[in-house]
Amino acid sequence: MKAKAVLHLKGREPQSVYNLGGRVHTSMDAAKETFPDADPTMEAFGTEITKLDTSIKAKDGSKIKAQAVIDQTDIVYNMLGLLVFYVNKVADGDMAIILLSGFDCNNEPSERDIPEKAVIKRLEDGSVACSVKIFMDALTDADRYKVEITTTPDDSKSWKTVLDFGGLKKLEIRDLVALQKIYIRVSGGNTHGWGVSSEPMAFVPR
Repeated sequence: MKAKAVLHLKGREPQSVYNLGGRVHTSMDAAKETFPDADPTMEAFGTEITKLDTSIKAKDGSKIKAQAVIDQTDIVYNMLGLLVFYVNKVADGDMAIILLSGFDCNNEPSERDIPEKAVIKRLEDGSVACSVKIFMDALTDADRYKVEITTTPDDSKSWKTVLDFGGLKKLEIRDLVALQKIYIRVSGGNTHGWGVSSEPMAFVPR
């Protein structure tokens, strides 16, 4: 059986579509000699991926913004479908070329799902002054955790990553400002990307 590029997506979950789109765009853009006439172009594809990222981050519970995410997810998903067709035409069954594109092969194990939305169970004072320990249940398919903090949770650009690729038992942040109220969110990830962040939880370091 010839190797074939496939979309290993169980549905059109926005973050999963965005993660796969980003991976394919990065891979194919870096291999332009192999994929010289990509249809759609990498420029056009990159523009729509950026729009999807922006719409996901802009979600605030309103129906209009939720619909915007759905619509943009459909655009990126459909472009991925066109690119799968293009890559299979170029590769003609060559697994190496398919994997170079960022897509998965039909005769390779299906990729793990992007982890589900994280949920913080509780926050407690950490092992030293001005630190916080984060408690949460393990997420299916997650082998790393990312912690972000801010003092202005409504400003999407204000979130700062303070712990990346952390283990579940070591989710502790130190060197915080005493008595300065902060907001914390966590997301789980694996080699294919990061899942949806938890709802922000407030904490005052002591």
